[in-house]
Amino acid sequence: MLHWIRKKSFLVKWGAVARRWPLERLLETIDIDLSPAEQAEMVNGIHSWRYLVPRYLERFDSAAGGKQAYCFGVAHGGTVHGLLEGYQSLTSKMPYLHLFDSFQGLPAEDPGIEVPAVWDVGAFASPLSGLERRLVELGVTEDQRMIHPGWFSETLKPELVANGTFKPAAYVDIDADLYNSTMDVLNFLFSHKLIGPGTLIGYDDWGDTELWTAGESRAHKEIMEKYDVACAQLFSWGERPLIRKLFVVVRVGR
Repeated sequence: MLHWIRKKSFLVKWGAVARRWPLERLLETIDIDLSPAEQAEMVNGIHSWRYLVPRYLERFDSAAGGKQAYCFGVAHGGTVHGLLEGYQSLTSKMPYLHLFDSFQGLPAEDPGIEVPAVWDVGAFASPLSGLERRLVELGVTEDQRMIHPGWFSETLKPELVANGTFKPAAYVDIDADLYNSTMDVLNFLFSHKLIGPGTLIGYDDWGDTELWTAGESRAHKEIMEKYDVACAQLFSWGERPLIRKLFVVVRVGR
């Protein structure tokens, strides 16, 4: 009963923030001018944040030289849909997409790390066939993307860096929720020098846990310290427990 009450409380707060954070509140903090037509396309408020990512990629020329996009937690297709919508009104080409998901829902978090009531093991599971069907509907062809089914710790393979399958990252999209999953992602990408100055990193679940103590924010902080990384925040949209963040990497190492 207590778990159900905590879950309901979380969802009520989450929904309240989603309703309170329309596009107009974000426009007070971003430094990109959007036309009325572009603003009209962002009809889902806080859920449309990925629409802005291609504009920042274009601004920083982050995708130059054949750099790729790495997206983690993509089973439901929302990540690809959001990025694609953002590119449809631009002249630049969407980077090649590496799409990662277990398709089994969330794994267990490390012991002692905070987990919101809605993050049960197996939560958010969706079959691979559902993503494949969604990609067809969106018109994303097989030569534009690669799907990596399985746990991040297993699908992020050093040999894929060595053979050139994984190229430097223009953008890293993290919808991994958990601290340990986010650590797996960032540690691999930084240790193999796939993230560098100009790479954009977006977080979809920054506010679901207490700042710096768990979840994506703790993993971000620890990895930035480990690899001596400096980032600049491009926007922060929402408030706990629903916050979206976008950073650009300024420096890696001294």
